[in-house]
Amino acid sequence: MPIHPYVTGLLLLCLTLLSGCTPVPLSPAPQIIWSGCPRVTSCPIPANRLQTAGDLAADNRQLEAALVACGLQIDMIKQCQEQHDAETATPATSAD
Repeated sequence: MPIHPYVTGLLLLCLTLLSGCTPVPLSPAPQIIWSGCPRVTSCPIPANRLQTAGDLAADNRQLEAALVACGLQIDMIKQCQEQHDAETATPATSAD
């Protein structure tokens, strides 16, 4: 089956346009930044086996302790990230 002259002309036009393309330099490799913040553990919520009112009070104390421990880890990571941000911040340059 012969190729239609219109298709051939279009193909030649495309090849002509592509021949004017010039190679561009490759993008630089992405830089991996390690902030060095400490690793944390998951914050498990203690299971409860409530049978008496005393069990409820003990369960509340365990839950409060777990939440405090989790909150301390969050504060530690937040402080580390803020310190890392401050160390890597670049001063803004003026447009003057």
